Amino acid sequence: MARILIAEDDPMVRRTIAKGLAPLNHDLLFVSDGIHAMDVLRCNGGFDLLITDISMPLLDGRQLVSSVMHDKALSSMPVLIMSGVVGVRDIADLLDLGASKFLAKPLNMAALREDVTHCLELSLAGTR
Repeated sequence: MARILIAEDDPMVRRTIAKGLAPLNHDLLFVSDGIHAMDVLRCNGGFDLLITDISMPLLDGRQLVSSVMHDKALSSMPVLIMSGVVGVRDIADLLDLGASKFLAKPLNMAALREDVTHCLELSLAGTR
């Protein structure tokens, strides 16, 4: 069972993700902003995957990905980014920043499970 941290400020999307990932039986922890996500990652460690929305209060998804990639203790962790409001260029920039995958909203649950499984395989292999 993998430990997954999910940074998403919308309670409905959090419920959708929890329901969609339930068949995979992973340990999910939800936070509502990027600052809380970084606090949890730094203090609790041991997460196999970070899933983050782009648009969040306090520290958005771009800033969160940048912070994770610049932290030696966290930089090898795969990051799956979700958003419904970015263009192709933005997606390329996020992947260049260090994100492992991008998933468009509204979320497709089969695609979410597939991307999570892929990212966790990267984590186990020690690659991004």
